[in-house]
Amino acid sequence: MRVAIDATPLIGSRTGIGVFVEELLRSFRDYIPDDADYQVAEYTLSLRARMNGTTHGHWVPLPAAASSLVWRTFRGPKIEKFVGPIDVVHGTNFVVPPSKGPRVISVHDLSFLNQPRSFRNSNRRFDYSVKEAVNSGATVHTISEYVAEEIRSRYGAKDVRVVYPGVEQKRAVVKTIQESPTLLAVGATNKRKGLAEFIKAFHSVARQNEKVQLQLVGPAGDDEEELDRSIKALPNEIRSRVRRLGFVDREHRDELINNATILVHPSHYEGFGFPVLEAMSMGTPVITTTGGALPEIVGEAAWKVRPGDVDALADAITELLENEELQKRFSVAGFDRARKFNWRDTAEGMFDLYTSLL
Repeated sequence: MRVAIDATPLIGSRTGIGVFVEELLRSFRDYIPDDADYQVAEYTLSLRARMNGTTHGHWVPLPAAASSLVWRTFRGPKIEKFVGPIDVVHGTNFVVPPSKGPRVISVHDLSFLNQPRSFRNSNRRFDYSVKEAVNSGATVHTISEYVAEEIRSRYGAKDVRVVYPGVEQKRAVVKTIQESPTLLAVGATNKRKGLAEFIKAFHSVARQNEKVQLQLVGPAGDDEEELDRSIKALPNEIRSRVRRLGFVDREHRDELINNATILVHPSHYEGFGFPVLEAMSMGTPVITTTGGALPEIVGEAAWKVRPGDVDALADAITELLENEELQKRFSVAGFDRARKFNWRDTAEGMFDLYTSLL
């Protein structure tokens, strides 16, 4: 079996989709037996990557932003023209090309519909792309049961398969109350991430706890200006305890997550939620929300509040900071929960999905 896989998300800074693709390809190499008669043909949709020499595998001479429109309008060219004979093609990022054989499209969430501000002009393009794939018989892969139900409801899709991403399991570290406790948020500064609301909650927490620190990690997004205003509105002494680190590499991010007292993920909507799972895999207690698929992923191993409820978020942070025993309970429960999500199961699940279509 030869499978063409879109590796375009590997270009540039790693988002959640990029992490998924990177780890999926690595897991195929690590966990699929050599005698499985299996090959991957990676392809890249990016003119800039071609010019920079950063393509992965075969280059498809279409810009990523225009590929969906071209393929939807002309029903071609088929992906085999660029990658050679294949048995299955897997579009990993909301777009799947025409092919002579079965097609799989990964739809990681519907935030382009639920929170369109984050996508500007891309929301309509993604919507059309997914709709075309469903209507033309492609199998839809997604990463949570929550999103699967959204896809069935929105597009009337019949063949939707859930294969969860995994997480690299770290050794559990039982956290203790530190002299200067640190709250950490990881994610782009998009409106749906709830970071401006988190700043308001931090203001309340910091008035009661004179030592608590806040670190914000992630690239700039559509709510950057509002987040800046929220931080500038803080009293000087509290504002001095807020550090914005921007985008950091994976090793640095892991170090920050491991050293945090609590990871706070106040998102209004997630199709999965990599930061919460990564934190739980390190034994870092998590406070998150009931937004989207987050309850499905964290189970009872994290403290959950309603999205946008600033007072409830502040109360949860304050209580967890003050309760060492509760921190330990969430640390252990989170580590155990994270063990249910591993990349071996992801690789085997996707392999089974591909073979079921032949």
